Amino acid sequence: MDAKITKSRLANFLAYDWLKILVAVGLVVAALCVFFTTVATRPRTDQTFELYAYTGLRGGVDSANFEKNALGKDCFSYDILEAQFEAFDQFDMYAQTAYVARRAAKQGKAVFISGQDYEMTEGTETVVKNHLEDFIVDGITDYGEPTEYCNPYIELPAMAKECEAYLAKVFGAQWEQNDVPDDAAVREIFLARNGKDKRFRTSAQKEAGVALERARLVKLRTDYLAVREACASGLFSYTPYTSPAGKTYTVALNIGKITRLSEFVYYDAEDETGKTVRRADDIHLVAFYNGSDSTDLRFEFYSLVHWLMQRYGS
Repeated sequence: MDAKITKSRLANFLAYDWLKILVAVGLVVAALCVFFTTVATRPRTDQTFELYAYTGLRGGVDSANFEKNALGKDCFSYDILEAQFEAFDQFDMYAQTAYVARRAAKQGKAVFISGQDYEMTEGTETVVKNHLEDFIVDGITDYGEPTEYCNPYIELPAMAKECEAYLAKVFGAQWEQNDVPDDAAVREIFLARNGKDKRFRTSAQKEAGVALERARLVKLRTDYLAVREACASGLFSYTPYTSPAGKTYTVALNIGKITRLSEFVYYDAEDETGKTVRRADDIHLVAFYNGSDSTDLRFEFYSLVHWLMQRYGS
């Protein structure tokens, strides 16, 4: 058989078969892309933690490194797979449009809000408004009516009670003193949330996942107790808002006494000499309510607050 490569044969090959080869290569690449996309672990909505800053606030020097600093270290547990920080300004059309789109998609777990007043012209008058009050009012439906309610944000005292009941299920009635979780409860919680997670297919992987879940719950207990103690000591405080209808919403936690919080988020203010400085002593944290996507991982809110305390406290 004459298999010698000649100019004529090479020309024929390039003329008639090059398209088939390109198509074949393209199909292989597409198949591989579909395969790896299918088997890859894509975070559920509750496995992401989007942290926002709203009008009047800016990200500090550390905010750009939030994901790097928060994942896999002392902030979130193994089950938070993505984290990001983003700042929005309601007076910027594009930023506000992006914020509304994020929230419509149930993105966002918590948001920093300034408690500062600001002036705004309405008609011929200059009125004084407040960033935090504006934010809460924006989340209220039927504002001023007896039927009003506030769905977008979590009532923080209620979430604290829910977290305590959750910890009691794991550590028993004496959960405040007992730091050893019940193995059956740990396994039940893990399987309920991650029984079909692609990271834990085999029996060995599931056992490893149960161990990670145990560590998550132990850490959550520590984080929650630290935040509760900070509230009791006066380091943190709730900032309630009462509407004209007489309904009070306790959705904001004042965390401004964290001494170096301005390294992460801040607002501009003037000191006694008139110089513009970065401050964070009137910053509050609000937790978003995302309906059915607000699983037990909503308690990672306490892990975030404890992390802020440890990283930016004195």
